[in-house]
Amino acid sequence: MMHVDDIETPALLIEAEILDRNLRAMAGYCGNHNLALRPHTKTHKIPEIARMQIKYGAPGITVAKVSEAEVMADGGIDDIVIVYPIWGESKWKRVAELAKRIRVAVAMDSPEIAEAISRSAQEAGVEVGIRLEFDTGFGRCGLPIESSSVAIARQILELPNLRWDGISFYPGHIMGDHAIREQDIAVENERLDRLYALLNAAGIPCPVVSGGNTPAAFESHRFHGVTEIRPGTYVFNDRNTVDSEAATYNDCAATVLTTVVSTSVAHRAIIDAGSKMLSGDSLLSGERRHYGYVQNRPDMILEDLSEEHGHLRLYEGAQARIGDRLRVIPNHICPCINLQDHVYLVSGEHVLKRWKVAARGKVN
Repeated sequence: MMHVDDIETPALLIEAEILDRNLRAMAGYCGNHNLALRPHTKTHKIPEIARMQIKYGAPGITVAKVSEAEVMADGGIDDIVIVYPIWGESKWKRVAELAKRIRVAVAMDSPEIAEAISRSAQEAGVEVGIRLEFDTGFGRCGLPIESSSVAIARQILELPNLRWDGISFYPGHIMGDHAIREQDIAVENERLDRLYALLNAAGIPCPVVSGGNTPAAFESHRFHGVTEIRPGTYVFNDRNTVDSEAATYNDCAATVLTTVVSTSVAHRAIIDAGSKMLSGDSLLSGERRHYGYVQNRPDMILEDLSEEHGHLRLYEGAQARIGDRLRVIPNHICPCINLQDHVYLVSGEHVLKRWKVAARGKVN
């Protein structure tokens, strides 16, 4: 059996036991609260993990792009929601082609995209699900909670070859610690209640109300009316989820294995994992500083990244030697995964499998 010491650095390791525990915990929570779990696979981009999520009870998955959906469909997943506004003739046709072999739905917030998908679905003789997205505070995509949005919903409901699945929202602004989330969830529920009142008055059904993110995932039952959640990062967790008090470092399944390659500069050590390995994403919660957590080394911090170098600052008395191998928990695991050709599934110091990141770079 291959040993972790045999892996060339930098490399991304996935602890099998932690991954399994994270998957079981989220599936169990959703089962206990009668919530459908439709995990967002943009985090891992690995069909083997998607199949594990289905095995533990997810009815289907979420993806960001059509190309990700194609990879996951090829990997055996037959119920996929593309939670991204799709634009472009070739993409609409590809969605229609997907609908010939799997159950597929698309989240959107405009009649233009709905009409285009309807047209492609008609031409292909298929049905595509539609989820109308509303903005509940994140301010990225989604219709406003206003009467003008009702007319758009009615317009979409009348389009042929579209299956009305319900509505979608993304509470991406709920990223703070427990105390901040308490305040944010209360405000979110006020907005959701206004949305439901608006749609109910217009006679627009909501068989599915899809929302959720990882920081607030285990509080999803407190969001009014939600029937389905789409967390992604929970499979691995990262420094963002730890700093938002949604996980601990013991819940982080993914680490970057890296080697100290230089100690020439005083009070500093350089590792062979830079922004091309870890990504340069900053923290979105907590102290909002630095670029990762160095496991079991409280005497050093990952202060900066250049493309190929990670810059460690050493506290007084800290020792670092050329060739030392360290493990770093990234700030944001999703873009980190997208930088990898493959990852190593490990148990302790033993390598169990090498998984291809099959949906890496699938951005269209």
